[in-house]
Amino acid sequence: MSVITAIPWNGYKAAASFTFDDASESHITNLFPLAEKLGIKVTCFLTGDSWYFRNNYGKFLQMAQAGHEMGNHTETHPKLTQLSDDDRRREILDYKKFLKKQMPDLPFNVFGTPYCDNNEEVQAIIGQEHYISRDCRGYGRITWDKEINWLSMDSKAWQRSLNTVDEFRQIARDTEAAGEWIIYMNHGVDEDQNNDYSINPSDLQEIMQQAIDLDMWIAPFGVVGAYHRAAFALKKATAKESDDGLSIQWKSPHSRMPSSISMKVRLNVDGNSKVFQKGNEIQQNSDGSYTIEFMDQALEIIL
Repeated sequence: MSVITAIPWNGYKAAASFTFDDASESHITNLFPLAEKLGIKVTCFLTGDSWYFRNNYGKFLQMAQAGHEMGNHTETHPKLTQLSDDDRRREILDYKKFLKKQMPDLPFNVFGTPYCDNNEEVQAIIGQEHYISRDCRGYGRITWDKEINWLSMDSKAWQRSLNTVDEFRQIARDTEAAGEWIIYMNHGVDEDQNNDYSINPSDLQEIMQQAIDLDMWIAPFGVVGAYHRAAFALKKATAKESDDGLSIQWKSPHSRMPSSISMKVRLNVDGNSKVFQKGNEIQQNSDGSYTIEFMDQALEIIL
């Protein structure tokens, strides 16, 4: 048995992430106030293909400053598999640099593929500057114990002509019952019935409220993804005996992981042990777990 084990989904039974593509005006006028009202933090994937975004960087920055995640969605929203490597780099890597010039305090370390168009060559470029990337075309449910392709994460996409609110609410219930993570993919948030990819604000609220009522861990795509990826890194942690206990060390799985990842873990040690990170004692939680900083990449156990 490993000395250190991550607790699934930050101590919740299941998780949910709501992602929104293409940086439309409705993300500011409808999504932002709705998410704030419900106390939910979402992920917006930003593209230069959006005229509204190109003329309103500051409004998306305000959304980010409120705790919502901003991700890279390419400069012109192309099908990346159809481009040369040089063009892919311009769309992915150069556009990330551009985004960071517009919003210097944001990392832009998560990616969303346009049209969910992806392959190994595309992933090789995405992975240079992003620790996780979202695709779609599937059920969007991620299991805790199985490590997946972090640069081709599935999601459940909303489409008016194909989906219903009841269906998406049931997906949340099924995800919660299975102890999994559901990644929802959306585009516009408005009542434009001629846009097959937009969702009515009232419908989105019902779906979000279902996740709230189920007490799921609702957090941005990159937040849940970083926690999940870090959990697999902890499985590779090494424990060495010290003069008065154990020294446990692990490595971050990607250079662009968040600077801070708070993780709930269980330690397979004597209950009277003391746990330290960077010289600071970590108190045991009421359920016997510990909340550690993954990015410290080490802890000391005094037996």
